[in-house]
Amino acid sequence: MHTRLAILCSLLFVSAASAGSVDIAVKPEVQKKSADIAKEEYVSSHWLRVRITNYTSVKLEGVTLKWALYAANLRRGSDTIAVEKSGEMKITVDSNGRYLDIETPKVAFDFVRTHSERSGRRSYKLVEESGKKYHGFHVQVISGNEILGQAFSESVHKLIK
Repeated sequence: MHTRLAILCSLLFVSAASAGSVDIAVKPEVQKKSADIAKEEYVSSHWLRVRITNYTSVKLEGVTLKWALYAANLRRGSDTIAVEKSGEMKITVDSNGRYLDIETPKVAFDFVRTHSERSGRRSYKLVEESGKKYHGFHVQVISGNEILGQAFSESVHKLIK
């Protein structure tokens, strides 16, 4: 499990996208806060480290960085993906290959995996999965109505197209 997560994170770090005059590289970060293995309860914080590189000869002033972290709702019968937390901020990026590093706020995700719990001497009850599990990200740099650059995780790419 940890190996798959490490591979996924390294692949997402490489997912830089250029839709215009800036490049955006995103490295998703995670901090496991707690895990109750017996009850299959997991709590973690996720955030993004974003590097915006301006290759033009013009300094970008007052452009907007928009970001969103997506969660999978694990309630049975409603397998949906939705924005868990989003935000935006005004940024300035110097010209000629200079870059700006930004870190988004930490967002908590907690979920319970499907498991069985003892409900008597010889009986067990099924506990359904529930909560919200991290699913991916989407980042854009916008000037007015023009998207200068964007990056997203592969799992979110399918949702926004």
